[in-house]
Amino acid sequence: MFSKEKFIIGSRGSRLSLAQAEHFKDELLLANPNLRAEQIELKVIKTSGDKFKTENLASMGGKGLFVKEIEEELINKNIDCAVHSLKDVPTFGVPSLMLAAFLKRKDERDAFISPVAKSFNQLKPGSTVGTSSVRRIAQLKKLRSDLNIVSMRGNIDSRIEKVKEGIYDSIVLAYAGIKRLGFHNYVSEIFDKDKMLPAAGQGIVAIQCRVDDFNTIKLLDSINDKETEIIVDAERSFLHRVNGACDTPVAANAIINEDNEIFLQAELLSLDGSKVFRAHKTGLIEKAVSIGLDVAEEILDKAGHDFIVSETKLAHTIHKT
Repeated sequence: MFSKEKFIIGSRGSRLSLAQAEHFKDELLLANPNLRAEQIELKVIKTSGDKFKTENLASMGGKGLFVKEIEEELINKNIDCAVHSLKDVPTFGVPSLMLAAFLKRKDERDAFISPVAKSFNQLKPGSTVGTSSVRRIAQLKKLRSDLNIVSMRGNIDSRIEKVKEGIYDSIVLAYAGIKRLGFHNYVSEIFDKDKMLPAAGQGIVAIQCRVDDFNTIKLLDSINDKETEIIVDAERSFLHRVNGACDTPVAANAIINEDNEIFLQAELLSLDGSKVFRAHKTGLIEKAVSIGLDVAEEILDKAGHDFIVSETKLAHTIHKT
């Protein structure tokens, strides 16, 4: 039985973040009948990524800006755990914190929204496509060099409004978030993974806590999806090995197949999408981490180990191991 009077969950304040936190809370209550709803408190924490909504993320230090202040609240014991979109969490974590649980992965694919075209291929040459990641920009340029692919910031709501207002002809963003907020009716097309490989961790909600908070670790284990955890091990070991930062056009996606083996595919691109290096591997689920590392080594061998530094705009943001 969980004995704490209050269990405090930290989250960003966006609609998607709060929806994810509420889903996590529901999962906790379902898995722990002795836990009462009134014991659980949600604390909204504003991050640097939320405060500076127009600046380029990579120039400010990368996607870690969406977790930094929340992690500080964890370290200072102002919250018991934090809810994150996994792809926002850097692979080089804070030693005193851990990712203790993962909710079952939702659809990891990317979605295309446009009021002027039923599919990405139907866009007229010169059409504007807004998206929020360097990976997507490179992949979209690879698919169609005749389009105007531009970087955009903002939450899902504001991005959809911009395309409805005609500021952009179309936008591309993660399908999982769209579905969770009930905006799936706006989607014109969902990209097949062989056309646009998703980011490592896309569609996964991760729960973070302190490494020495054993009661919380035990509680979080009750809602941890083991299959998703294995997938995370493969994707994030790959990402860490290639030093995948916010300004790195890199994708990785793992699945567990019918033979209960893990299959990981990944790709590294140049910023303009003209160069693409791919690799994949299948193996035992117990070898998820080493499979991620093996795929990373194969891609780095193909691209050259200086490729990321030479092909990204802000190499100084890459974490050095």
